[in-house]
Amino acid sequence: MACSSHLVVLPTSGKTAILENNPDQSAINEVIQPYKDSVEKAMSVVLATAPVDFESGRPNSLLGNWTADALFANQTRTVRFSEPVFSLLSVGGLRAAIGKGNVTRGDIFRLMPFDNQVVWMRMPIASLTKIEAYLMQSGGEPISNAQLIQGKLVLNGIQENTTHFWVITSDYLANGGDRMDFFLDAIERQVKPQLLRDIFISECQFQGELIASPEKRIQLK
Repeated sequence: MACSSHLVVLPTSGKTAILENNPDQSAINEVIQPYKDSVEKAMSVVLATAPVDFESGRPNSLLGNWTADALFANQTRTVRFSEPVFSLLSVGGLRAAIGKGNVTRGDIFRLMPFDNQVVWMRMPIASLTKIEAYLMQSGGEPISNAQLIQGKLVLNGIQENTTHFWVITSDYLANGGDRMDFFLDAIERQVKPQLLRDIFISECQFQGELIASPEKRIQLK
């Protein structure tokens, strides 16, 4: 073609063998090994201990209660608020259990492998009915500073004249993930700089021994 150059690649047939004893493999390993060692060292750091196995499930679980409590405690420890606040996560977002014994950084990365940020959502009180219906339909999700009793979501600090409340959650859920469409009702959204995973790491270090709460927060009957 005039005033241009081009490369023609002709198709070839046959199979290309992948050798286990690749002569370049040792050189590749030499490059990768320092990074692998560094990651393994970071992931093996012990953050806390777990007195029992923390597993996920519905309607309630030790892992669900711990994650929701860790998020709520971390975000409200030094904050005063005039409206009810509770935290809400999803069972599906908790990707691994925490076993009894030492809890490492790697354990928390397996629990929460996503880079989800923390979000505060200010909701009108009328949205409570949508959240109640969702929790009943899903069979329960991790919550803190609230209880679902006979289909009614009871928030600590709620009053007869309460018009709004806050939900602390992840950006994935705040954006409607896991069909949490009720977050579309939010009238205010505050995206925090922390990742949810980093908060779990911080709370592990803060607690030393993970707090196991067997509280039945979701009561479907």
